[in-house]
Amino acid sequence: MIIGAGPGIGVSVARRFARAGFPIGVVARSRPTVDAAVAALAENNVDTHGATADAADESSLRAALDELVGQLGVPDVVVYNAAVIQWDAIGELTVAEHLAAWAVNVVGAITTAAHLLPRIAEAGGGT
Repeated sequence: MIIGAGPGIGVSVARRFARAGFPIGVVARSRPTVDAAVAALAENNVDTHGATADAADESSLRAALDELVGQLGVPDVVVYNAAVIQWDAIGELTVAEHLAAWAVNVVGAITTAAHLLPRIAEAGGGT
């Protein structure tokens, strides 16, 4: 499962796992990005599904994770790749801008782990 399946690193990581035969679940903010990721993985002949979610929105992210678990089962691997990258010097961004980035970069990762780890552990996986 790849959270943050944009056209760069996210899809590249998903391709690598697909080539190894893993079923792939991708999460991105927009339906066009999800659809493009799923299409990019079609050549690998693995079960691939996508869901939309804003990684900063806990309920949206949890719903997307649940959707993919329902379609693919509990994942063996979870890659949290969602990120807000901002090139700024100290003092250039407002506190609100920093908090918005923190919500995606950190809180989304914590939400993902907290939501999936119990299921992964119950299935006998996780490290």
